[in-house]
Amino acid sequence: VSPALFQAICNTVDTGPLAVHLAESREELAFLRSGSGPWRELLEARGRWDSRWVPFAAGPVAYLERLGWITARSVLVHGVYLTDIELRRLAAVGATLVTCPRSNRWTGAGTPPISRFYASGVRVAIGTDSLASAPDLSVFAELAEIRRLDPSQPPAALLRSATRAGAEALGWSSRGTIAQGMDASLIAVRCPTTVRDVEEYLVNGIASADVRWLSES
Repeated sequence: VSPALFQAICNTVDTGPLAVHLAESREELAFLRSGSGPWRELLEARGRWDSRWVPFAAGPVAYLERLGWITARSVLVHGVYLTDIELRRLAAVGATLVTCPRSNRWTGAGTPPISRFYASGVRVAIGTDSLASAPDLSVFAELAEIRRLDPSQPPAALLRSATRAGAEALGWSSRGTIAQGMDASLIAVRCPTTVRDVEEYLVNGIASADVRWLSES
């Protein structure tokens, strides 16, 4: 995405989230810092390389911040290669980081640093990316992968990422929690009677057959 297009989108969209994939691959970082690598080669092959563009020589967060894209409205997807300093910067402005570890594994992008995400204080939401890079769009399956990568993370924090954090990022103030005045957009999950820790059960993989939507009426 060219700087001009980034700025045009930011100037056009007055409200609502600004979503972009960020720090997903090493190739992305190399392109920003030196203007080299597979991304340069792809642009050249397609006749889209702009010889006037000067590499930023810094990380992706600083680059987008210069273009007005790092705000409380920012929904930044992946973040596999974000540094601790960058994560803290996102936390400070109230941005949302969406992690999609199954997609990262399939594409070979790498393993998202789940522990560092949560330790930074940034709002973490959970995504599935798309069927182009994940076997399904099950948030429960994504939760299980996150739990595998960071078994020390409290299940309540992961469940918040799968519900309220995503709703907040999208500006859906009436969704994401079960509380008076909220929209009744609910699912029911079949839970064995032997389960004692329901939160732990929910983050370790739920079969689609055990999930059903409840009517909002």
